[in-house]
Amino acid sequence: MAAIAINALVVALEVWAIGVGISINGMPGNFVFYTQCSNLLGAVACALCLVAEVRALRGGAGPSRLLRWTKYAASCCLLMTLVVVATVLAPMLESAGQPGFYMMFVDGAKPVTHLVGPLLVAGSYVVFEADRAMTLRQSLVGLAPTLAYTAVAYPCNIARLWDGPYPFFRVWTMPLWTTLLWFVVLLALSFALCQLPRLAARSLVGGTRGTVPGI
Repeated sequence: MAAIAINALVVALEVWAIGVGISINGMPGNFVFYTQCSNLLGAVACALCLVAEVRALRGGAGPSRLLRWTKYAASCCLLMTLVVVATVLAPMLESAGQPGFYMMFVDGAKPVTHLVGPLLVAGSYVVFEADRAMTLRQSLVGLAPTLAYTAVAYPCNIARLWDGPYPFFRVWTMPLWTTLLWFVVLLALSFALCQLPRLAARSLVGGTRGTVPGI
């Protein structure tokens, strides 16, 4: 029942927040942003988990492994959103004389997309849906959506189809070594964040349930 309630809450919040984003940025321009893509993935994963958990409450099967791993990937992407906003984007705005933390965490729908959504999705995954013995190699599934977004963002910036939308993607405004450094740092950060829900889920019950064979 708790899993159903939290997943339903996340879906409602995300539908509202994504709707606000579309009203501001248009469609499909809203999904140029990694934040919006990660929140959409979180909304879809939570909606599917909600259906599976209602079915389980009625005596059916619970979330499949594929669905659990989809929510894991969404958790990793949303944690990436939270950390990059808190450590990169908001400080950059503050250094430019703007109220960066207010703009990123208080204004409009951003409390949901940058803070509440990431915490609820990751927290509910760990408590309710995690494969608690997921291996380090299996955690690469959490990195896949970020790599897919990067594989689109960099070529679109190189071709001047996109302007960012984040400073570290603006390849024409920085030396090549800076672009490469940003890529390595963000990739390493994304991989590190993939370990947080994995290890939290394992430590929650000592890794004794939901055993997943190693690859």
